[in-house]
Amino acid sequence: MKRLLLCCVVLITFAASAEAQGLGFGVQGDLINFNLGTVKTNVTLPGAGSAVDFSTLFEQIYGLGYGGGAHIDVDLGLLAFRISGDYVSISPDKQKYQSLLGSLGFQFVVDGGKIEIWQANANAKFTIFPLPVVHVYLTGGGGVVQLHMNDASLSFNGLPLTTIKGIPTQTKPTLNAGAGVDFKLGKIALFAELKVNFILTEGKSSSEVPLATAGITF
Repeated sequence: MKRLLLCCVVLITFAASAEAQGLGFGVQGDLINFNLGTVKTNVTLPGAGSAVDFSTLFEQIYGLGYGGGAHIDVDLGLLAFRISGDYVSISPDKQKYQSLLGSLGFQFVVDGGKIEIWQANANAKFTIFPLPVVHVYLTGGGGVVQLHMNDASLSFNGLPLTTIKGIPTQTKPTLNAGAGVDFKLGKIALFAELKVNFILTEGKSSSEVPLATAGITF
C-alpha cells in the first residue's frame, strides 16, 4: 500500500510541475465488472460420495463494483494527460449464487470474498472531435494496481463446508485503453469514459476490468 501511495504522490507532483497550458483538478466515480479468474472450490456435500466443483459458479457471483477517486489534468490542447487514483470494491451477490445452484440454492450461504482494488494511472487523452462544447477523445495509459480478495466461507443449511481462499495482496502493473467525451462548460468540464484495464495477476495471465467512469474537472 505504501508503494502505491508513493507512486500517486510522485505522479501528481510531476503533473503539478509540468509546463502546461492548463492544469485542472477533479473527482470521478467508477463502475467496474471484474473478471475474477479461476478460484478452485471443490466441496463434498453432506451425504454425497464425491466432491462437487463450485469453481465456475463462484466466478459468476460477482456483480458490479463501485468506487471513485481524484485526478489531475494537464491540458495541452488536443493532447492532454491525466494522473488519477481510484479505489473500487466488489462483493459477492449471495442471492445470485443461490439462484445459480437451483432448487437447493437457498440452503447455501457465501460469506466474505470481498475484492478491493487500489489503482494509480497516467493516461494520455487525444481529442478526435473538438466540437464547441463536446470533445470526443481516445485515451490510453498505464500504472499500478493493488488487488486483494478476502477469504470466503461456504455453508450448506447452516453447516460450514469450506473456506474459499482469496487472492493474496498483489501490486501489479496495468495497461488500459478506451474512449470518452468531455462536456466543456466554461472552466468546468463534465466527462464520461469507457475503458478496459489489463492487470497482470498471479495464477492467471491477465484480468480484464471493463471500467465506466464519470466525473467533473475544475
